[in-house]
Amino acid sequence: MSLMGFDFIPTVIAVVGSIIAVYTDLRKRIIPNELNFTMIFFGIIYYILLGIFSLDFFVMISGVLGAAISFAIGYLLWRTGGWAGGDVKLFTALGALLYGYKMPTENPIYPVPLTILFNSILIILPFMLVYFVFLRARGGSAFYATVKITELKEGMIPAELIYEKGGKIYRTSSWFYLKSDWDKTYTNPRRAAGLTRYQVGVLKRLVREGRIKDELRIKKGMPFAPALAAGVFVTVFFGDIYWQFMIRLFGYV
Repeated sequence: MSLMGFDFIPTVIAVVGSIIAVYTDLRKRIIPNELNFTMIFFGIIYYILLGIFSLDFFVMISGVLGAAISFAIGYLLWRTGGWAGGDVKLFTALGALLYGYKMPTENPIYPVPLTILFNSILIILPFMLVYFVFLRARGGSAFYATVKITELKEGMIPAELIYEKGGKIYRTSSWFYLKSDWDKTYTNPRRAAGLTRYQVGVLKRLVREGRIKDELRIKKGMPFAPALAAGVFVTVFFGDIYWQFMIRLFGYV
């Protein structure tokens, strides 16, 4: 499957984009939307053109399918509190670009986005276990933290709902709530996007007015871009290491 010999381009973009994401995630703790959306757009358009060129409908929807599968998986991981919105969008971009990638080893029965994720987990797992044990020993949490609202910064991800109804402000950390006829919503943990500058300003004003306590439970934004980038590199150059392990262990074919 090739588009005039340019089938390597999505792979190159995925690798280079992953490197850029690692740099921005480690330095600024953010993965730019411009980077993620550009990769998503290119992946979708590339496979549409490739499908038209090869008269293959499945190939034509591969970019959309890869993005959809990756987003669904990433969204579930975001709901657990482990991933931030930028991680979900980066994973979506990688799915859009690499869904049709042919790995150098035998392909597993599941799609490439899961291969990237499984490779990432196997690579990062030993470091994560050490990190969790260290935090637990110190009485901390790997996924959540409590910060002062007066020290909030744009992009932080709330882990509790704060809303106003009938002139009173309520807050809860429970995920099991239904949308009601609230007058205003100040934070919503179900939204993948972090707090905007406006929301941070409003929360600080509420603290100054004495309407809410000067604290907010937030999700810890762990830098997962390095793990995803490592998963991409292993997928591109070695294939699915988890699948190869299963084949050698159980003789799957």
